[in-house]
Amino acid sequence: MKNNKLAIFFGLLLIVFTLAPGCLLAGITNRIVATVNTDIITLHELNASIKRLIGLRPEDLKLRNEKKFYEIRRAVLDNLVNEKIAEQQIMKLGIKVTEKDVDEAIEKVKRENNFTQEELIYSLKREGITLKEYREKIKKEIERFRLVNYEVKSKIVITEEDIKKYYQIHSKEYAGVSKVRLARIFLKVRNPNDTEEVARVKSLGIEILQRLQQGHDFSEVAKTYSQGPARPEGGHLGWIKASQLEPTLRKKIAELSVGEHTDINPAPSGFQIIKLVEEKKGGLKPFEEIRDAIYSKLFTEKVEKRYTTWLNELRKESFIKVTF
Repeated sequence: MKNNKLAIFFGLLLIVFTLAPGCLLAGITNRIVATVNTDIITLHELNASIKRLIGLRPEDLKLRNEKKFYEIRRAVLDNLVNEKIAEQQIMKLGIKVTEKDVDEAIEKVKRENNFTQEELIYSLKREGITLKEYREKIKKEIERFRLVNYEVKSKIVITEEDIKKYYQIHSKEYAGVSKVRLARIFLKVRNPNDTEEVARVKSLGIEILQRLQQGHDFSEVAKTYSQGPARPEGGHLGWIKASQLEPTLRKKIAELSVGEHTDINPAPSGFQIIKLVEEKKGGLKPFEEIRDAIYSKLFTEKVEKRYTTWLNELRKESFIKVTF
């Protein structure tokens, strides 16, 4: 009987030591770090939020700066608690946001910023956000907006005087976007490590530059020599927002007058000569054109302020337990 008990005991130990590491790790990773009324926040959820916010794994951040790690972890956890409270209220009130609601909100953003769909996606990409993530963010903002509208009884008022005053103070923010129409002669270097090829291509570029300085037509020269995709169109690249140009190139273009071109300059995989064909300077937009955009901004700011006040009051009434 004693031997049987020992066998069972050692059998259990074997199970623990062969299976426990993964199970224990999962438990540690997914352990509860906070309870918000009837909801929980796990360590996995917290770590994922930290990584999404700063682009680093929490353990890597801790190795770099332990003090900063604890500050960020506390702030992120605090925000997750707020989100849980808001989500609970949204569910309680039966607030729903449809795909159509999200579509309409995004179209409004595009109108107010004069964005095409491609420009919106480009802007999001620069911020490191996918369109799917942006749609989810918009959905949550609409939910929160409707929640605040429901919960905040006093009416938010934005006067015409408020809008005009903001326009006068922040007029530079509403200047039109500068655009340039460019043409390019591109000479490709197939092997950047081949010094002879680099010298040969650059020499051709200097020869082309001399032709242009002698009065040869840029478009015709581009059709003859350029190796870029715009060669059939005489090197014409079309209209481009100045803000989308690479900073060094943008500076060179800014020094040109319409009709002038740069010297031969290094470019990715070769050399290039850029001509400023046409330019549209960005001017101050009329008040009537951006009135609605300013109203939306001021309204959002007031909503945010009221939301924070309401949320702090709701936190006091909630059961919140942090188990760090």
